[in-house]
Amino acid sequence: MIVKIKAFANLREVFGGEISIKLKEGAVLKDILSSVYLPPETVKAVIDTESGEIKPTILILKNGRNIRFLGGFLTKLEDGDEISIFPPLGGG
Repeated sequence: MIVKIKAFANLREVFGGEISIKLKEGAVLKDILSSVYLPPETVKAVIDTESGEIKPTILILKNGRNIRFLGGFLTKLEDGDEISIFPPLGGG
C-alpha cells in the first residue's frame, strides 16, 4: 500500500515537500514516523526525543481527521491515505 505525507509551513522544508511511502498491509502511523522511512532530523521535528511521543504542538491528520481521535501513534493506515502534518501555528 502507498501512503502520502504532506507537510506544511516550515515542516515542508524538513520533509522535502510531499512524499509517498510504500508500506506493508497493517501498518500504523508510528511505522511511518520513524527513522526507517524518514531522515532522523525529520523525525526529531515531529517526535519528542525524550518521551518518544508526537510533540503536543504538532497536528497530524489522516484524511482530514485528527489522529488524536483515531488512535494516535497506533492509527491504522490504508492504501491511499493522506497524512497531513502541521507545525505549531501562531498569530495575532
